[in-house]
Amino acid sequence: MSRFVIFPIITGIIGAIVADRKGRNWAIWGILCALFPLLLIVVFALPPVLKRGVTKNCPYCGQIIRHGDSKCRHCRRELPIEMVLCPNCKKFVPDKDYCIECHRSLKI
Repeated sequence: MSRFVIFPIITGIIGAIVADRKGRNWAIWGILCALFPLLLIVVFALPPVLKRGVTKNCPYCGQIIRHGDSKCRHCRRELPIEMVLCPNCKKFVPDKDYCIECHRSLKI
């Protein structure tokens, strides 16, 4: 009896983790994988999607990578530092959580 409860929970958790890493809705895929365990195959086969603030395209090979990565895991090239305009001091600074010039938050 316990395997009928534990198995759907485990497949739901695995489906949610894989879907989240690929930029998809983890809650929906977790529930679907708990109800239909064979959907794990579909989640593993789905390509990753761009998710604003979480993933981006590698400027060299075009593959989708995590936003904070310093190297592309596909082509192994070092990524250039992205510069943003600080809304407070109006200087271009590296894309971080705070401005390195005025030390204020860059997140709005």
